[in-house]
Amino acid sequence: MFWKKRRKINAGETLKMYIIYTVSILLAVIYLIPFYWTVIKSFRNSIFANFPPDMNPLSKTSLSYFIINLKTVWGFGDFPLWYFNSVFVSIAVVIGSVFVGMLAGYAFARLRFPGRTYLFYSVLATLMIPFPVISIASYVFMLDLNWLSTYQGLILPQIASALDVFIMRQYFLTIPEEVELAAKIDGMKPWQIFFRVSAPMAKPAIAAATIFSFIGSWNNFLWPLMEVHSLHMFTLPLVLNFFKGANGTQIYWNQMMTVNILTIIPTIVIFIVFEKYFISGISLNYSR
Repeated sequence: MFWKKRRKINAGETLKMYIIYTVSILLAVIYLIPFYWTVIKSFRNSIFANFPPDMNPLSKTSLSYFIINLKTVWGFGDFPLWYFNSVFVSIAVVIGSVFVGMLAGYAFARLRFPGRTYLFYSVLATLMIPFPVISIASYVFMLDLNWLSTYQGLILPQIASALDVFIMRQYFLTIPEEVELAAKIDGMKPWQIFFRVSAPMAKPAIAAATIFSFIGSWNNFLWPLMEVHSLHMFTLPLVLNFFKGANGTQIYWNQMMTVNILTIIPTIVIFIVFEKYFISGISLNYSR
């Protein structure tokens, strides 16, 4: 026979499948509600948030209101500069973090040295240390270097990422050593093997590390709040506070939601660009 007989699905498996799909759809709807309200609120002129919220997309919404909100937000203070700060810092963090993660992950996967396993576990243990624990030490270190309110002060403390090291190390373990051995026989030096053979094969892991690093830096609020003392160095998470009244009780919801839309767009673009490699990279990392 040129085909395989299809396995019959019993009633229990069918019920389980329907339950999984139903729960997944309900969770997706719950997660999308805040995003949906953010979008329709940015298309409204009212600064107030009514309770219960009006979720009708055709109620008091207009493209002209969104354009007005967008112009108001973009013309507020140094908003273009603040947006640039977030983009520049996040891209720099991604480049540095992914590169360091690749080097460290490759070393843990391929190099043989005493205490390699214990050192790797020590790196992973840092994932359990919350940032507030080391925030004061990081601030004092930046103060001693005179790096407060500077790009290097915002970028460098975020470059060392144990998660990126873990992702890259797990993926490099899936690459057969015979491939690198063949390159070595062909006369390639170790750095050539890494950059010309191993790194190009690790695109899924690089995509996964890129997404995690970008989102982590883009949404970072606590470190810029501590490190930045100059208005021109603000990033978008800090800018959101400007759309509250002087006493903190009056929030300009339509403008704040417009800022949220501008904030969400880069993360969506990054995920769409790397989505293909991201899924395969995560599946290989955690299946090993």
